[in-house]
Amino acid sequence: MDFHGLGTEIALNTASMKKSYLRNIIVVAIALLIITLTSTSGRADVKGYFLYSLSDFTGSIPYSWARVSLDQERNEVYVLYGNSLRIFNEAGMEVYRFGDDLDLGFIADMAIEPSGDILLLAYKESKGEIIHCNYRGVPKSALWLSNLPDEFSKFAPNRMIYRQGNFYFLSPIEMKIVVTDSQGIFKKGYDLIPLLEREEKDRGNMEVTGFSMDKEGNILFTVSTLFRACILSPEGKIDWFGKPGSLPGKFNIVGGITRDSKGNYLVVDKLKCAVMVFDKNFNFITQFGYRGMKSDNLIVPNDIAIDNKDRIYVTQAGRNRGISVFRLSYN
Repeated sequence: MDFHGLGTEIALNTASMKKSYLRNIIVVAIALLIITLTSTSGRADVKGYFLYSLSDFTGSIPYSWARVSLDQERNEVYVLYGNSLRIFNEAGMEVYRFGDDLDLGFIADMAIEPSGDILLLAYKESKGEIIHCNYRGVPKSALWLSNLPDEFSKFAPNRMIYRQGNFYFLSPIEMKIVVTDSQGIFKKGYDLIPLLEREEKDRGNMEVTGFSMDKEGNILFTVSTLFRACILSPEGKIDWFGKPGSLPGKFNIVGGITRDSKGNYLVVDKLKCAVMVFDKNFNFITQFGYRGMKSDNLIVPNDIAIDNKDRIYVTQAGRNRGISVFRLSYN
């Protein structure tokens, strides 16, 4: 037997096996890298940069618990505070205000028509009205909800969105949403208690906090006691995300919610004093704001709105911090 030849053959086979093994490792590593890059390619690196606070000629306005709405056509900002409606230009400077005299009643919410006219959800002597005003706040007409079915007969909203000729009203305590046409005639309604798989006894023990709509017609809302951010489709299907906790991506006390131009969800956390960003698949990306007294910090952020240039308007409840404006950047 030629042991020398056998030894040489074994050595060659061993070397060949090692090369094959290394080749397989490299192939697997490349495949894993491709999978990783593919799965994260649609998930942009998002950062929020502080720009300024809404101001008048005396400086930053110290709002607390204000409500903000945006005129996307003219890039103007509307702020409801203390029954006064204040209008800011694109640079964040106040240019006009009205409503202090209470002639319009108690203003609960507002929305802006594409024409620039202003829609006010107001109550006067317990009677609700949707007041149609011109751009200077002069009333032109008024209407109210009609043809409500029995289960919505006592519906008393204090939040309102106007989108493509329809009104979307929310009663946070009742946990109900009503959709009407431009004349206030009932089209559909949603009872959020069964949609959230809650029982009737839970009504009154929770309420909706954040409330907005995305460009696809989905209603976005949050329920802080459930630690949830929810997406309600026009067909009435509901999806949600959120878990309680102090770690990044977990919810403490959620507030406002909106969606940016990339499809990411932005959720305010009041206790964390931060705005959290999730991708369209509800994966946590980042957060910004943080508690502190610097200009780019937040103190009890409450609500959030976004314009068509990805500028973020964050209202705050603490220490007269006013409304902070951030810009999102994507890599």
